[in-house]
Amino acid sequence: MVNNILGSHANLSTLLAQSVNNANQTTPPTSLQATANLEANAQKITDELLGQFSDEKVGQVLNQQLTSLLTISSTPSILNYKLSDEELALRTVISSQQEGLLNNENSTKLIERLNTSVKNIQGAYASTSAILSNLGQLGHKQQTFLASSQQRVERSLNPFMEDLNRKNYENSDNYLFELSVKTKEGDVINITFNSAQGYDENTGEATDDFSLSYEVNGDLSKAEHQALTQVLSGVGEMADEFFKTKQSSHSSYVPLNQTDISLDFLTGFNHQQLSGFDVSFSTTDGETILPSENNLNLSYNIDAASNQQALVYKSESGQNEVDFTLDMSTFGGQDINQMQQYITTLDKSLEDSRRNSFDETNDSAFGHKGDEKMKQGFALFKDAFTSMSSAAERYSRIESVASQQFTNGRELVSDLVDNMITNDPRYQGLGSSEKNTLGAGISKLADFDAAFSFAMDRGDYQPKSSIELSQATEQEKLGKFSGVTQSKNASTRFDYQDSHPNTYDKKESYNIGTAVKNNELVGLDQSYKADVDKKTYQFNPEKSQYEIKMALKEQTISESSIRFINDIWLEKNQDSYSMDKKERINSNSTQDEFKRTSSHSHSKLVTLIGDLDKLAEDKNVRREYLTNLSQVNFFMDKEN
Repeated sequence: MVNNILGSHANLSTLLAQSVNNANQTTPPTSLQATANLEANAQKITDELLGQFSDEKVGQVLNQQLTSLLTISSTPSILNYKLSDEELALRTVISSQQEGLLNNENSTKLIERLNTSVKNIQGAYASTSAILSNLGQLGHKQQTFLASSQQRVERSLNPFMEDLNRKNYENSDNYLFELSVKTKEGDVINITFNSAQGYDENTGEATDDFSLSYEVNGDLSKAEHQALTQVLSGVGEMADEFFKTKQSSHSSYVPLNQTDISLDFLTGFNHQQLSGFDVSFSTTDGETILPSENNLNLSYNIDAASNQQALVYKSESGQNEVDFTLDMSTFGGQDINQMQQYITTLDKSLEDSRRNSFDETNDSAFGHKGDEKMKQGFALFKDAFTSMSSAAERYSRIESVASQQFTNGRELVSDLVDNMITNDPRYQGLGSSEKNTLGAGISKLADFDAAFSFAMDRGDYQPKSSIELSQATEQEKLGKFSGVTQSKNASTRFDYQDSHPNTYDKKESYNIGTAVKNNELVGLDQSYKADVDKKTYQFNPEKSQYEIKMALKEQTISESSIRFINDIWLEKNQDSYSMDKKERINSNSTQDEFKRTSSHSHSKLVTLIGDLDKLAEDKNVRREYLTNLSQVNFFMDKEN
């Protein structure tokens, strides 16, 4: 669709228009069929009627023609009451609409029926005139009577038709796409197209509108134009998925499957020519029982001054809302293992949130369909995360020497740390390393702050899951020492956005600090911490309030400190765990009663490996060791 926007506006228009039903495309009976059907009734006209053609007798002929249009044979009759022309015509329209509703027809089909009914009513008057004319009984008086009757019928039908048109089209389909791309030189390209179907109050008719605009503020170079084409290609594929249509009696719009959208094109975004883009898609589906709006907004920008790239994504579809943001450095390297660790962390965080939303029946707060929508949005979030990380790696390869020095310096320290914790048999490691999904060691990936949320409106409840993941790195240099500090953080939250007090919170952090001297790792500090806070409530109808049902707090802490100086290995390890749980054990008593469970543990280990005799016997060796140890500790403390 958007892929061909510069070359073929016709293709773009066709794709947009395929979901917009045209109310004027009706298939009423042909005039020959209508005439044949109506003239067949002429045989029912008796000699008595032909003897004199007063207004009453002409009206009876007309009444027969209008009655033949009724589509539902079971339409009730009213004894001893003669329907007027206006009432009969209106009943003709209503009976046709009722038949369409019984057939579960959508708004477009109902409008087609309305147009057909109007044409058939006009045909009834034309047929009546033709019958009278063929019999030589169509004089001025009869023509005046028929014209006056038809005018009254039209005045009677107009309010009904206007109301029906308005109901069917005031919330009808609208398709909107807007794209704004900004070059690094400051030129702006704006592309907008809109396809809408609605109701014109002045004419009382359904309307179909399509507009397309392409505006460039500035002069595009060949390189900028090529970069723009790449963005249009990626955005065009997104639009193709968003504006999918189908044939249905209820809706022409296919609900967006987030996994069908790809943000892979961000990996190849040309930051040398472009600084970013903003795109929005929206549809209003007026053919569903409750007209629904579907919106998608995406913004991606690069700030060269701060060496940052930022993405903001928001999708609203019916009851569901997917929202995520990614702020990431443009400096970063490749680190396949760490990326896998982060993806594992994200998946585990989402599952923790979903699992801790279960009620007494072990059903997710989002329901099966809601879970699927959340997983779809989360898959797109991870796709954006990996694409932007790959983009940072590519930027670092082609950017300035400063960026290469940054990534290369971190890479050196990362490799030293990885060698120690992976290959050195003396390494004890963090006691909770199996729980640390964030991954030990220094990540080579670009630093980032990532946040994802999925919210759903289920009427009385509005469940929401929120996931956050971040990485921050700093490099230090002091005298002969250099080092890297890094923090990795993850958080998970589930709540009901004030519609219910149940909550689940989990926070994890991994911090690492290093000291390097003469390309050797002489200091390594690591810590891992995890906190869980969960509360569930039950409603007390007697007090008309929620009361705590269960409260749980857990904390896990692991710390490791290594100094490797003059071939002496000094490692200190500490691990602690605490748990406090409170559960309500009564439900009817006026006095609160709880069962409390607590658990606490703590361990500490110091390992010293090396030529300790020489250290103890030689004062100079001991003095040198303690001096170097003090310097390493001072540098490590300064880092923190």
